[in-house]
Amino acid sequence: MANMKDKVRMLREEPGFVKLFRMFQKKYYSLSRIGGTVSLSDFTKEELTSIAGFVGKSPWELSEKGKLSLLEFEKALARSAFSEYTLLSLMEEVLQEKIVSKMEKQVKEQQEEEAFLVTLKNEIPDAEWWITHIEEKTSDTRWIWSQYKQNPSFLKEQIVLAYRGFSKLPREGQYERLPFFSQRITGNPHFFDNNELAERLLHHMMFVDQVRKGNPDLTMPRTTEELNDLLALYGLYRDDLWNFVTCQQLYASIDGSSHPVWEAAVKSKTVLNVPMKELLKIDKVWPVKGNRVWVVENSGVSSALMDRLPTVPVVCTHGQVRMAGWRLLDLLVESGATIYYSGDMDPEGLVIADKIKQRYKEKAVLWKMDVASYEKNLSNEDISERLSKVDAVQSEELIELKEQMRFRKLASYQEALVSELVQEIEGYVQDLK
Repeated sequence: MANMKDKVRMLREEPGFVKLFRMFQKKYYSLSRIGGTVSLSDFTKEELTSIAGFVGKSPWELSEKGKLSLLEFEKALARSAFSEYTLLSLMEEVLQEKIVSKMEKQVKEQQEEEAFLVTLKNEIPDAEWWITHIEEKTSDTRWIWSQYKQNPSFLKEQIVLAYRGFSKLPREGQYERLPFFSQRITGNPHFFDNNELAERLLHHMMFVDQVRKGNPDLTMPRTTEELNDLLALYGLYRDDLWNFVTCQQLYASIDGSSHPVWEAAVKSKTVLNVPMKELLKIDKVWPVKGNRVWVVENSGVSSALMDRLPTVPVVCTHGQVRMAGWRLLDLLVESGATIYYSGDMDPEGLVIADKIKQRYKEKAVLWKMDVASYEKNLSNEDISERLSKVDAVQSEELIELKEQMRFRKLASYQEALVSELVQEIEGYVQDLK
């Protein structure tokens, strides 16, 4: 046996054999069997002479042919001093490594991935819904599998840590600053806010949770604003000063007593930009007159309403409803107020209106968001490429408008409705007298 090892060592030192076996290795990897041919065009005369002697051909014949079959080499191997080897086993001896095919590698990798996922499901069984999503290898999970290839053990640790954070999120209706949440979970106040792997996994878990709860059009956050919106759904906020909502003619109470700032704003007809930081202190908000609050998402339209109706309860969400906006609307509905919401009639506007209607049901009225208002103020803006966003709209009140928007493929904006909005509010205020 020692003699055979010496022969293998000598073959390893023969000109061209390691080079040839590397090429055989690539061919075996791609075909998953001994077969095919390799090119000899890059071999030197000395290398061809060495190989020719092994396969029983002249160097000239090999050079003329320009290629060598793996099966031809294996037949020559059976007649040689290395007959106890198959081509595959001899390649492994010469190259001193385990040789696998592409198919064998894929099977092995699949088995390892399955074992990895089973281990995760056993360790955090309550997260099986999320792990199953990762298992499906959708486009939003590619980066996770990339992390797996780099370091499976580290990824597993971070997944477990991310789920620990997800399982200890603030209770519904409660809020917590992200640094304090991070400190509570990991002992590091910046752990979930500095692009750590566990932070990204936590965001992904939130995203998948929202999709399974009926928000199929949601995408993984790409901007800071989108990330803040996602965190807000789970009671986490990173900036409680910049996250604000604008309002006028609303009273508020703190610890059961009237809030002096809100009371002064009502008396002086002052518009307030109220940050989340202050809204968290408030325990109740209600309109100064009646039980209706007029809510718009467009800041220009809101400002126009406030100019013309300085004694009427108006709220501006500034586009998509952020955490501060939801907090204020929640408090208003809890006090018995009804939300009259009006927004732009484009795909994004319908999605906002649908979210408000779905959240507040009969306590939300979609105001001037009907087919008649839409067709009356059509713009020339083509919204064809954005229409898929309305697929998620479920509110019965918006179905007809949604279909008309699909047909027209045009947007209709709020600015053209300001006079009508003012007239309706004035009519309601007059009836209160």
